[in-house]
Amino acid sequence: MVVFLDRALRLVERVLEWLIAALVAALLIIVASTFIDRHFVTLPMAAPDAYARVILVWLTFIGFALAVKGGLNIRVDLIDARLPAKARRVLDYVFDAVMLGLTVMLGMNGWRVVAIGQDQERLGTMMSEAWPSAALFVSCILLVLFLMLRIALRFCGRELPRHMPLEVE
Repeated sequence: MVVFLDRALRLVERVLEWLIAALVAALLIIVASTFIDRHFVTLPMAAPDAYARVILVWLTFIGFALAVKGGLNIRVDLIDARLPAKARRVLDYVFDAVMLGLTVMLGMNGWRVVAIGQDQERLGTMMSEAWPSAALFVSCILLVLFLMLRIALRFCGRELPRHMPLEVE
């Protein structure tokens, strides 16, 4: 079961990494096209900055979900470093449980924002306002998955495997 879970987690991580790479490439193309449009040739895209904003929103939320999966979420270590190991483990459980609760609430409200945004058109694009809001909702689903796995594995005395290198060697 653990091997299957680890493989599934690696697959999800790889898909997210490819999604991030595709979004960065699309952002690069859009930003380069605005430069070309402004200085050289008029291109048919009406509002490239609106597309770039949506891509940045998706990059932010998907990147945050991957950071949480890798244990890289932001935390102030001022007090944690001085606590005994047992107190730190309890604090990790509490932190993850609170983050899980907040993520579930945010995801439920985020779904309402997606539903409302479906009827609102983003000016100059072929997208609705649901697209940037969907990034929040998808990120919340990923965060709930990663946080639940992290809590369950900690309960079993393990940690969520980190497949992303923290630094280049």
